[in-house]
Amino acid sequence: MLGLQGKVAFVFGVASEDSIAWGICKSLAEAGVTLYLGYQKRF
Repeated sequence: MLGLQGKVAFVFGVASEDSIAWGICKSLAEAGVTLYLGYQKRF
């Protein structure tokens, strides 16, 4: 991903390391994005 260095993103729906949202977070972090996560607490 080009041009994302120094950007900020909020990703909702992180339920576990198997979720699509987690994969998105990993990709964004590798591109240099600062992340804030909305996660789902397990019962």
